[in-house]
Amino acid sequence: MHPYFCDGRRCFAGDAAQVDRQVMHGRSGALMAMVTGLVLAAGSAWAQWVPGPREPFDMQLTAPFQLEREVGALALGVFETSPSRLQGLKVRGARTVCVVNAGAWENWRPDSGAFDQRLVGANLAGWAGERWLDIRAQDQLRPLMAKRLDLCRSKGFDGILFRNLDGYAHRTGFPLTAKDQLAYVRWLAAEARTRGLASGLMNTLELVPELVGEFDFELAEGCFDAERCAALTAFRKRDKPAIVIEYTNVRRKMDADCAAAQELDLQVVFKTKSLNGKIHRRCP
Repeated sequence: MHPYFCDGRRCFAGDAAQVDRQVMHGRSGALMAMVTGLVLAAGSAWAQWVPGPREPFDMQLTAPFQLEREVGALALGVFETSPSRLQGLKVRGARTVCVVNAGAWENWRPDSGAFDQRLVGANLAGWAGERWLDIRAQDQLRPLMAKRLDLCRSKGFDGILFRNLDGYAHRTGFPLTAKDQLAYVRWLAAEARTRGLASGLMNTLELVPELVGEFDFELAEGCFDAERCAALTAFRKRDKPAIVIEYTNVRRKMDADCAAAQELDLQVVFKTKSLNGKIHRRCP
């Protein structure tokens, strides 16, 4: 997989020599040499797009979908979403983010049979057919996850949102540690960058101080009830988006969460637990 190299306006796929050939047309050789040198020194590529701190965000994973609503960025399932649907959203000016379950095995996925069952552990509480993965086995997991990331890029998504990256804090059936988790999560973020895709972290709030520099945005579920949303301010201090999804339509609760979100400078979307197209309310 060749990395992407960017000059601040455009990104190009390939190694340094290929980049030179792509950009020399209309660019000075001296400037290109400087840009290429800077990118190589940095050791990683840049995302071609990152969500703005104030862009309205939504996540829809189940039917019925509501895709006509104005939104800045929309998170959709990587397997369920067709390239034509993505193109239609792009024509209307919406950016799209693919949701990838990187920390758990799901028995309904088309690639579920490719996973070594020795790496499949305990069930996720409340989620039938979903079981934790042994993320220490990176030699086995990396090729499988790389294919999912390639699928995101080939379909036309602009970014990736990674789910279930806090296995170390749960009973997974494996002796996972925070160190194991950080190594795996950092690899995922770097792989998103090599594909020119924005990288989003879902939940995993305890590790935000370690990971805020690796990701372009954060999405947390239900953190107001648990009084854990303050961790998201690390993203806002870097002018990166931090979004909260709360599963309630109780007006009193929504009013309280909106007030708390305003103090922390967070965006809140009130959704149904099925994460369909319905939105109860949005703040701000």
